[in-house]
Amino acid sequence: MATANEAVTSDYAKNQSTTTNGEANASAEPLPVVIAGGGCVGLFLALLLVQSSIPNKVIVIEPSPPSPESTRAMAHQPLIFPLFASAHLMPDLTRLGSFSSGLCFRTSASNGSKLIAGKVFKEGEKAQLLLPQWKFQELLIGKVKEAGGQKETSCVSVQVCTADTDADAEADDHSKKSTTKEDEEPETIKATYLVGADGAHSFVRRTLNLPFDGDTLPTMLVATDIVFDFHAHGFYDANFIIDPTSYGLIGRINTSGLWRVSYGVSPSLTWTEIQSSVHSKLRHMLPNGGLDDANGGAQAYRVKRVAPYRAQQRVVEALWREGARVGVLGDAAHLTNPYAGLGLASGIADASSLAQVLIRILSPSPSSASSSSSSSSSLATDPATLLGSWSTARRNTFLNVVDRPSRAAYQRVQSKVDTEEEIEQLLARDPLVGALKKGMPMMPPSLVTKGEDLEGW
Repeated sequence: MATANEAVTSDYAKNQSTTTNGEANASAEPLPVVIAGGGCVGLFLALLLVQSSIPNKVIVIEPSPPSPESTRAMAHQPLIFPLFASAHLMPDLTRLGSFSSGLCFRTSASNGSKLIAGKVFKEGEKAQLLLPQWKFQELLIGKVKEAGGQKETSCVSVQVCTADTDADAEADDHSKKSTTKEDEEPETIKATYLVGADGAHSFVRRTLNLPFDGDTLPTMLVATDIVFDFHAHGFYDANFIIDPTSYGLIGRINTSGLWRVSYGVSPSLTWTEIQSSVHSKLRHMLPNGGLDDANGGAQAYRVKRVAPYRAQQRVVEALWREGARVGVLGDAAHLTNPYAGLGLASGIADASSLAQVLIRILSPSPSSASSSSSSSSSLATDPATLLGSWSTARRNTFLNVVDRPSRAAYQRVQSKVDTEEEIEQLLARDPLVGALKKGMPMMPPSLVTKGEDLEGW
């Protein structure tokens, strides 16, 4: 089998197996859409596809089930709530999670954790939805299976596959081979499209040899999940800590006292050194050094998880391989640091817009009812051009809407605010912090790409 890098060109009229009335041809069922990666982005794409009327199966391949031990994303930004609403998810998300009560910038604990600027959200105001990634994944898996089971046509179903080991896969223009165990024969799944939603270390991206342009930031970020009563010290649900060395993010994860404390360390540290320095770093991040004076100065926090990672600002040269049936999205396509909160949000916006595009391409056109030509079977006027236009639009959105404010946010938290004068200087030069001080938090430009605005629609 040719690899994805060797054979990715395709004829978009090929593999169209519908009759003139748009129903599945009994002798040639439409090939499925295969999504490599069952994280939030891949599953959201799957849900949107299964909720549509396309005649294709959707297969999600994910080697690892959702885990409560994950230290991944924990918050969802209000600017993507309309995308969740389009998939009828908001009632369940609201039930499973909780909304942030406030957002602020403050000095480090060594400078008294002084509030620089903040916003307390009133009931009904748009605020971050706090929901750990594993819970969101579990919800999406259930919704994908439910929507697939409700389809009236037998040619549409969903398989969310898991395996004990990482899958090894290679793809040509319309197939994917997945090997889960060394002593088993590889399973080949022919697909009309393969979408890589398989994360920062994407196998699909690497197999396609897609250039991943950008930078590795000059610090290692460490995400720790701890139990500590930050509210008792006047902290908001989301706190950006500004300091040249003790910078970071302190955010509430759930209503049971679990918080995320993220900070930066030297990239030269080993895992052992990171582990041994956790309490030292937390004593510089937590109010009162994380100690309980009423209990003889005992440690007042409990560390649940520690996860170091290199912060990246990268984007692929193209999210969709030109002339091919293979592309990438989410972390497989672009990476950003967490200080602007746009990483998962941009991936969800990728999935929303790609779903529109694939539904347009895979939906039979009215003209197919009076024509036996397979070239007229798609609603899209030019599928190849449409996918290329989507790729360009999403790359530009990352560069202009995600990358720039994320880099600025990374620099902001490392500002020096030791004195009142330096705090005033920050408020004067930084529009976002200044606006928050006035009670008017700035929202980033839209992350949304509308399919109908793309060439080839």
